[in-house]
Amino acid sequence: MTPERWKHVQVLFHEALDQPPERRTVFLDRACDGDGELRRDVEALLAADDNPAPLFDAPPDALAAEPFEDTPVAGRSLGAYRLLE
Repeated sequence: MTPERWKHVQVLFHEALDQPPERRTVFLDRACDGDGELRRDVEALLAADDNPAPLFDAPPDALAAEPFEDTPVAGRSLGAYRLLE
């Protein structure tokens, strides 16, 4: 994705967030103008915003106390990413 395309996705994402949830479909129909890839990218950000990773639910001091260096990470997921090693 080019930097210009990413900026466009971000702008539409923020504009979609400003819409009431029941109006987002109509907004995306108009804003994406048939560009299915653009719409999928914006909808993916909206879905991630609706379901943030549980990591962000913990208070910062609890996160700092976790022994990350002793925790195996290979095979775990972080959002849409899978950690290989």
